[in-house]
Amino acid sequence: MKSFKPSLFALTLLSLCAIGADRPRRLPPVLPPPNALRPQTDLQLDRFTAALDRYLAPQLESQPEIAIRRLPTTERQLPQLSADLFASDTPVSNATPTSQPLIDDDRPHAEPAAQARTATLSEKLIDDSHAEPAPIVLHDPGMDFSPMPLDPDACYHDSGREAWVYDAKHDVPTQHPWVEWGRIWYGDGITPRGRDLFGPMNLVRPKFYVYGDFRTGIQAGRNAGGRADNWANRLNLDMDLQITDTERFHAFVGPLDKQNRFTRWEVIDGDLRYRNEMNLTPATAFFEGDLGVMLGALGNQSSPFELPISAGLMPLLFQNGIWMEDAVSGIAFAVPAKHSRLLNWANFDVSFFAVFDQLNSPAFADNSDAQAFGTAWFIEAYGGYIETGYAYLNHRNDDSLSYHNATFSFTRRYFDRISNSVRVIVNAGQDRAKADRTADGGLLLVENSWITAAPLTVVPYANFFYGWDRPQSVARAGISGGILRNTGINFDTDGLNGFATLDTSAADTAGGSVGVDLIGEDLDRQLLLELSYLTPHGDRAIARGDQYAIGARYQFPISNATLLRFDVMHGWREGDDDVYGTRMEYRWKF
Repeated sequence: MKSFKPSLFALTLLSLCAIGADRPRRLPPVLPPPNALRPQTDLQLDRFTAALDRYLAPQLESQPEIAIRRLPTTERQLPQLSADLFASDTPVSNATPTSQPLIDDDRPHAEPAAQARTATLSEKLIDDSHAEPAPIVLHDPGMDFSPMPLDPDACYHDSGREAWVYDAKHDVPTQHPWVEWGRIWYGDGITPRGRDLFGPMNLVRPKFYVYGDFRTGIQAGRNAGGRADNWANRLNLDMDLQITDTERFHAFVGPLDKQNRFTRWEVIDGDLRYRNEMNLTPATAFFEGDLGVMLGALGNQSSPFELPISAGLMPLLFQNGIWMEDAVSGIAFAVPAKHSRLLNWANFDVSFFAVFDQLNSPAFADNSDAQAFGTAWFIEAYGGYIETGYAYLNHRNDDSLSYHNATFSFTRRYFDRISNSVRVIVNAGQDRAKADRTADGGLLLVENSWITAAPLTVVPYANFFYGWDRPQSVARAGISGGILRNTGINFDTDGLNGFATLDTSAADTAGGSVGVDLIGEDLDRQLLLELSYLTPHGDRAIARGDQYAIGARYQFPISNATLLRFDVMHGWREGDDDVYGTRMEYRWKF
């Protein structure tokens, strides 16, 4: 049976014994002293409820006409009743002991003074003869008592079902790295104690991993450069040497690609040709750590402050790759996890960066032409999420090409139905004739997704953009696609075969994409369907006329480490040849 509150049953018992007589009579002492109002053990509770059943059942069978007066049943009212119970010391001469004890165990019973106080309260509960008869109310757990805090179905009554919760668990398949030296990737057991080489507050726990993925894809179609029928292969290798929990050396190399071209077989004018693009030059190689931890360890103390730093040929990515996505030579540091009561910012991080070389951008002819110095802010405030930043790009040899690049975005949910992001990128400062500027104007991006009744599996979206003049990211690797790559799959490069897209420059154009993202019930597959459109509106547009496209993408896992992906699209371009393509890709992650 359900676990009832003893004080409530005792009060109900008082009412049962007091109602139905010709005249008011006093009740026997049935409540224990204050320190025993509630049974203190499960055994006492079981005895208590069993005794109540034995006591109440015969009276209800022999006197069905008994009218039980409603008593307060909430926790808020019970303390007042208890206070009344022990507030009076008036003796009661005709209080008689009960012929059948309520609780038949060795718990202390009430002392005479407590018995008198019990009788005094009993008088308050007696139904006087002048009152109208109360309706018969039998015990109804759903009406008279609060529900159990747990779902009854969750309370198992046999050991087998209880053990099943744990026995049914199993290891989640995990793909381990190619090379795994030192601590095991997602290993079990206790992490071994590190070595004290840099101080007891920054122990050395060395490990070295080589991980990444292998991609191979076949494509047939036509992109903006012409026919593109090929079978291309790409191997991404990340090499990570972790020294302590906060310091590491990291490098990335793509052995099968060189200058954004991949080792491939391709068909040109009916001939099958092999292109060897093998290259072992690292794309990134940098050190990363926390300066506060390192300095604190040298002084034999825990970190006095937090200051993450990076230096070397490192990847920088801001605003999902829209404002910046490139591997550059430089340094960066961050001030994390701050808040401002003055500005009402719940949490914010600040990053600062300086780029000295390897900066890729359509605004400059060579990746060694420019330097960049800037900052990026990440702020949780005003019911949403803010990303903003500023960078000054300095041309080494031609000041007229130097310019300022600023950005701002705000993301939040409206009406519990629409997730919205508004982003702005503005370029200014090049001291040249307007027609000769390579970074000028700006870009407005508005991204929306609809929250449906199945928010994880059905996601309609509508993304729009408006670009004027020649907007640029701070830095973009050629393989990362254009500045509009996040607007939709018809603007997104595949990073392998050279799959067809619409114009991704945003130069004097406006448009958008509308589609739906369908995810499997087990989140194990994805189908994307999309319509896209753009139109030029100025004399600096690269697109010669309106462009339309339909596209679809479908991908699903073969195992925990492999997947298949299929893409198809067709784009109509006024003033240019149409673009189209189909492709299939196999990807293995390790």
